[in-house]
Amino acid sequence: MLSSRSNFNVEVVRPDDGRLESFWVTLFILAVLLLGGLGVWARQAPVTLTEPSASLNTAQRQLLLELSIAADEIAFMEDILGAEELKLANLTEQALLPVFVGQDFEAWQAISQGCFLLAQPKSNAAFVLRLEANTPPAIFFIPELIENPHTCNELSSWLRMDNNQ
Repeated sequence: MLSSRSNFNVEVVRPDDGRLESFWVTLFILAVLLLGGLGVWARQAPVTLTEPSASLNTAQRQLLLELSIAADEIAFMEDILGAEELKLANLTEQALLPVFVGQDFEAWQAISQGCFLLAQPKSNAAFVLRLEANTPPAIFFIPELIENPHTCNELSSWLRMDNNQ
């Protein structure tokens, strides 16, 4: 005998028509963009000054200009007189090395042959003028001189201020 009564459980099944697909694709694209942006941000090189002299005060800029001129004059004189004239006594005697206002030529110190240091008074800043034979003159600056260098090879942390880099 057939019963007219049936026990049916009706379960509503949502059709898989891709409605959520665009949500997951959008979420995936946003995650990729976020990770890419974080990767670019984390690998950025530190910003360096394009012009190192921009951080100098007026007296330091003036001395840098005078040092540049003096380096050219000394390089010219080296060609005429020879490398043996690149001694601190000779350069100060001829007044070729500039000084800060209020300093005299004795403020210059010889670090090594052809390498001279001038510390700024009332400040920790210092300049080094490197005049080694067969190389172009080089001018270095450090805003915080902690210890005087013993050779010109110890200037890796100093800012190179001339254009012969």
